[in-house]
Amino acid sequence: MFEYLTDPSKFAQWMGVGAEIDPRPGGAYRINVDDEHFAAGRYIEIDAPSRIVMTWGWEGSGEVGPGSTTVEITLEPDGQGTLLRLRHTGFTGEQQRIDHRDGWVRYTGQLKELFA
Repeated sequence: MFEYLTDPSKFAQWMGVGAEIDPRPGGAYRINVDDEHFAAGRYIEIDAPSRIVMTWGWEGSGEVGPGSTTVEITLEPDGQGTLLRLRHTGFTGEQQRIDHRDGWVRYTGQLKELFA
């Protein structure tokens, strides 16, 4: 499952329509979510195959700009599957947190469907 967080073509299968990804500490990424919204940031930590930490934000956003928040994703074997834990921090407002929680629920649900 780790490659779905680091390989551009696999990332785009569950979130967006395209991605530019340089999966190394300090490497940049840009996710084309829907040809209108672009998420961008940099990888902080890569611990294959179990953990990624990256900055996160939206191009053109004054509230959650590129690199303004932090996403930590951990993957842990769980029987025949994998347990994905996602923690997104650094929001300055409650509505931002709620909106991003809802988005992550949607997109991680799409990732789960790829393995169903």
